[in-house]
Amino acid sequence: MKRIFLLLIICTGSYAVSAQNGFFVTNTNIEKWYREGENLGMEVKKAVMLPEFQSVVKENAAKMEDVMPYFHYIDFNNNGELDILFNGKIGSQHYVFIFLKKDKGYIVVCQQLGSVIQANLPDEDNGLNLSIWHEACCGNYVSSLTQLVCISNNNTSFFNTAAKSLVFKGTKLPYNRIKTPVKCTFTKVGSLRIEPVVDNQTRIATNNHWAGNALGTYSVNATGTIYAETKDSKGKFWYFVRMNNEAGLYIHSNRFTNAKEVEDAQNCFYYGWVSNDDVSFE
Repeated sequence: MKRIFLLLIICTGSYAVSAQNGFFVTNTNIEKWYREGENLGMEVKKAVMLPEFQSVVKENAAKMEDVMPYFHYIDFNNNGELDILFNGKIGSQHYVFIFLKKDKGYIVVCQQLGSVIQANLPDEDNGLNLSIWHEACCGNYVSSLTQLVCISNNNTSFFNTAAKSLVFKGTKLPYNRIKTPVKCTFTKVGSLRIEPVVDNQTRIATNNHWAGNALGTYSVNATGTIYAETKDSKGKFWYFVRMNNEAGLYIHSNRFTNAKEVEDAQNCFYYGWVSNDDVSFE
């Protein structure tokens, strides 16, 4: 089995403790969205009265003065109208709201748990897209990365989920990526793991107390994409991958679905580590 290093230039394989500071952050310049405008405070007062926002405020027992610093003018659909972005904490949770300017008021076109960690500018040719990272907290075990794309049609703008990926609590994240991701295929039955080591004794912190660091066992021909490489203490090479969940694919001992924290977990991508013994490259 050839190492992926022979195919590409690999970045160093150190680990990030928090995804906010490591693997998932490729563009933190969200400030480039911000637009200058008058009377932001007055306009925010209109937006925050919408039931979607009020419901979250009440659920988290938050004070309005605490959430006000997280509002900014943006023009997310590049139509010349100033919309409003909320990207910050409500109580103990991080949220993203985007309020579309509509006549003299606003409507909510994006509501997600988490923080914006990746975004392009709305005047780029490929349209606005953004990624929202929601890190598991408060007794939960599954973090998510939701990639959204703005759709504008017939003077109506809204967001569609382009992809949703899940990361289990405790998964070691690489700081750096390979320059070009590589598609891979399982050549035999193998496991996706939270760290680049085979360890059937360690227990993952979860409500089911399963032993071992495997997130799930994949069958032959399961596919994914490799984003990073490292070597363990025994000289075995490991790849950090995003596994596809093809229709009809059965994943034995699927910790993501058994955690019952994400309603559509079976339709999401899963991140983790696989051994180079188990996969081949395209």
